Amino acid sequence: MNGQGYRRAGFARGLGWLPAGGELLARGLRPLAGVAAVWLLVSMLALIPVAGQLVVALLTPLLTAGALLAFHAVATGSRPPPSTLLAAWQPASRRTALIWIGAFGLIGSVAAFAVLAGWLGTQVTPDQLEAAMRSPEALAELLGEVSLGGGLVLAAAVLAAVITIMYFAIPLVAFGRLSAPRALVTGLRAALANWAAFLGLGLAVIGLAVAAALVLMVLLLFLSLALGTLGQYIGQVVLIVTAMFIQMLMVGTQYVAFRDVFGPIDSSPVAKDDQLLA
Repeated sequence: MNGQGYRRAGFARGLGWLPAGGELLARGLRPLAGVAAVWLLVSMLALIPVAGQLVVALLTPLLTAGALLAFHAVATGSRPPPSTLLAAWQPASRRTALIWIGAFGLIGSVAAFAVLAGWLGTQVTPDQLEAAMRSPEALAELLGEVSLGGGLVLAAAVLAAVITIMYFAIPLVAFGRLSAPRALVTGLRAALANWAAFLGLGLAVIGLAVAAALVLMVLLLFLSLALGTLGQYIGQVVLIVTAMFIQMLMVGTQYVAFRDVFGPIDSSPVAKDDQLLA
């Protein structure tokens, strides 16, 4: 894998990326659970208002790269330790590139919010907005009067574009050692060339989301009715575990998609100084 050329995958291949990612996750469930636990601990930084959330946003590509390295270890028959999540911290060039990609994602998120705010700004006066911030009743009334549909579609389109650009950029830095600009450009070109595969992947993800939502809804309702307050606490734990499972499943899918589009990955993409983290 040289990080330059890429192949075109069809709709059926994209539809199979999610099941293949799930199979890889099941194969290395125990070691990958340790990686997920470390990721959850690092994500706790988001509980710090503003600063913590910014830090997590900037570090998310770096942590994703570490999880990709863990999936690669499983794919090659190794057992990655939990510290593999931080393996992308070295060398410095890779760390810098991933943080820049995190900054790109953060800017994209702000842009999506700005699009939504601009859409609402054409329908809401400053006085209405101030009243809504002071009173829940006024906020509910305001939400009933404004049209969110178009703004949400535009904001979702911006976010989808940002995620698409970053999808291959992160593994290109993790495995191909490309700079952030080259990784973003190459990732965008590869994603556009594989639009049919991404359509299949999108349908698979939607199916998973609907199924997971239905199962969780029934399970949480059962826990609440059967155990009361204790059931609600257990339900919160179930939600956290499910969220981390889905997050790792998505990373596994990303690894499978990257390998399918860019070809075989070097057997040992982690440098020796990275392995010291283990």
